[in-house]
Amino acid sequence: FMTPMTSAVKTRFAPSPTGYLHVGSVRTALFNLLYAMRTGGKFILRVEDTDLERSKPEFEQALYDDLNWLGITWDDGPYRQSERLDLYREYAGKLLENGRAYKCWCTKERLEELKKKQLAAGTPPRYDGRCRGEKQGSGDFVVRFAVPRAPEKQISFIDGVHGAISVDAGVIGDFILIGSDKAASYNFAAVVDDALMAITHIIRGDDHISNTARQALLFEALGFNVPMFAHIPLVLSPEKTPLSKRDTGSSIRALRNEGYLPEAIIDSTARLGWSLDDDILTINDMADIFAIERLSKSPSVFDIDRLKYTNKKLIRQQSAAVLIKRASLNATQIGVSDAMLEKAIDAVKTNATTLNELSKLAAQLIGNLTFSDEAQAELKSADAKSVICAFLSGIEKATLLDEKAYNDIITSAKKTTLVKSARLFMPIRCALTGSTKGIELHRVIEVLGKEKTVERLKKWL
Repeated sequence: FMTPMTSAVKTRFAPSPTGYLHVGSVRTALFNLLYAMRTGGKFILRVEDTDLERSKPEFEQALYDDLNWLGITWDDGPYRQSERLDLYREYAGKLLENGRAYKCWCTKERLEELKKKQLAAGTPPRYDGRCRGEKQGSGDFVVRFAVPRAPEKQISFIDGVHGAISVDAGVIGDFILIGSDKAASYNFAAVVDDALMAITHIIRGDDHISNTARQALLFEALGFNVPMFAHIPLVLSPEKTPLSKRDTGSSIRALRNEGYLPEAIIDSTARLGWSLDDDILTINDMADIFAIERLSKSPSVFDIDRLKYTNKKLIRQQSAAVLIKRASLNATQIGVSDAMLEKAIDAVKTNATTLNELSKLAAQLIGNLTFSDEAQAELKSADAKSVICAFLSGIEKATLLDEKAYNDIITSAKKTTLVKSARLFMPIRCALTGSTKGIELHRVIEVLGKEKTVERLKKWL
């Protein structure tokens, strides 16, 4: 995967703003960035927004926001294809002038009929070149590329992941460059942009391999050098289908709202098709070791469990002050001191998988307590009042509420109530936290302190 035309490496990420950015697209952006960093090159952002019906300004803005949040920054751009339409028409005109393209007046009805006949005959659908020799027609027209018809013409290129690939030009029909609406096709606009932006290396999903042969023909016809391509296998959902913008659970916006950290998403995404050590890596760490040759040729499955593991590990490593800022918590708004908020976060951070979980666990210890339906049902059980009463008695007598004192109080409550451990802990937890789940009870009491613990227990007697 070496530079084909110049020592100045340029890579690009070229998404369409037709939905929220998902993990598969992030991996493409990340690998292009890493290769540029590794080689001292530049990384370009280009927005392919020529689909006016599906492209939305809110998706474009979300794209910029999510990339910046993840730490994926670009050296040049963003370029918007919708602002470059005249360029595409200019280069289409050059191909018309030198005979490498032609105008086609075939109607949609004729093309549909042609496709039906080809499918009925068991042949792949492709344009039959009817207008290839025509000089003039009537009505709307498209501009088609005249695919070379030389006998046994092969389109060959070396792929950075898959190796040598050859495609028979005979299976490619004369494809559209400019539609009847004067908009450029994806393949044509991408080639013009890649050439004019001096893109040297293109890393993208292997669903684009079929486009590469067409694009190679266009680079050649326009007199441009062909970039190096590396097509990486697609990222799959747990159902083993390719991730798409319809998979909202894998969108960066959704993961961000659920409380996943950008560092965790980047680390987990990089491991999709790239075997790395277990240490959590930053973008700079990855750039030092990135190599196309190390990428897998097989599809990878987005592993939410790996992301949870990494996120939990990162939360555990960070200080309470940092986590408070990242979770957008405010002691004044909650009604507690900064010290109390930090104490609560320190107590619960080892149990939290996401920032949302961190906030919910901390809420059990600070502010106004709310009770889940399960907790309320538990507090109405037959043993609840006697257990809470026995535990409260031990708390009120204790002079120091550490883990040893807690264990002694629990032992005494067991003897007094004759309730087994499993049934003993639950009413106490529910009375103190409003939930049936949370951190260890002795840590709850350490954070609450004696006065608050007594206050919460007495509410249920």
